[in-house]
Amino acid sequence: MNNSGKNRFFAGIDLGGTKILTVVTDSKKNVLARTRIPTEASGGVGTVMDNIFKSLDISCRECGISAENLSGIGIGVPGPVNYEKGLVYDCPNLAGWKNIEVRKIISERLNVPVFVENDARVAGLAETRLGAARGFRHVFYITVSTGIGSAIIIDGKIYHGADGAAGEFGQMKLLDGSILEQKFAGPAVERLFGLPTTQLAELIEKNDQGAKAALSHITNGLGIFLANVATLLNPQIIVVGGGVSQLGDLILNPIREKVSAFAFSISAKNVKIVPAALHTDSGAIGAVELLFN
Repeated sequence: MNNSGKNRFFAGIDLGGTKILTVVTDSKKNVLARTRIPTEASGGVGTVMDNIFKSLDISCRECGISAENLSGIGIGVPGPVNYEKGLVYDCPNLAGWKNIEVRKIISERLNVPVFVENDARVAGLAETRLGAARGFRHVFYITVSTGIGSAIIIDGKIYHGADGAAGEFGQMKLLDGSILEQKFAGPAVERLFGLPTTQLAELIEKNDQGAKAALSHITNGLGIFLANVATLLNPQIIVVGGGVSQLGDLILNPIREKVSAFAFSISAKNVKIVPAALHTDSGAIGAVELLFN
């Protein structure tokens, strides 16, 4: 869309299973308002959509405008989407969210352009354009928290593949028939080791052997699979977001070692691996970036 002109306002929405984070920016991408409210996911599609409109209204009123004055709205959702149609196929953490025409619902009510994308993709876009991967052309982004999501960003744009599903790193099948996030995401680690990932750093400092084993499990698994990503895609940089990124070099250094050991080419072995820079705002900021293609 054409974003030239003065006094234009844009909204970015990060729709999560527990919270909706909405930001409003100006045409220079300055964040003018930020609103966080509960999703109330169990209430179904109607309740969640009402809360999306509520968050937009709160943020827009803070800027002295109405939502109808927005020049565009971007929204990142926790599930697969048809980005061309603005259709959400399925959001497992949102009750009843199957084949929901999000673009149509929002644009018909507010009469503004709406862009819908997977939440990991918009976070990766934000990190590429404004965060840890700024200045790099070939980027792979991974977020590891309650699940594992990812994005492939090429020349500052999301790579979607044939039907919009490219980059589902967390859904890769393992030899035992499970999927990656069932073994290495936060809930999986807690199930296997009885330790939340948020406590790993503190417990490792106390020489807790269970925490060390949990960390080794995460870094071995993610390190080997990211080595495969580096071999397949040859990105210049891999950005690691989500809760585990808060562990910093404690988790990133072992992953770097695995990638260096197992990736195929010299450039793949030497890929830069860094923590995300935008943290909890990346989804909403990335949703705004959908409007600046």
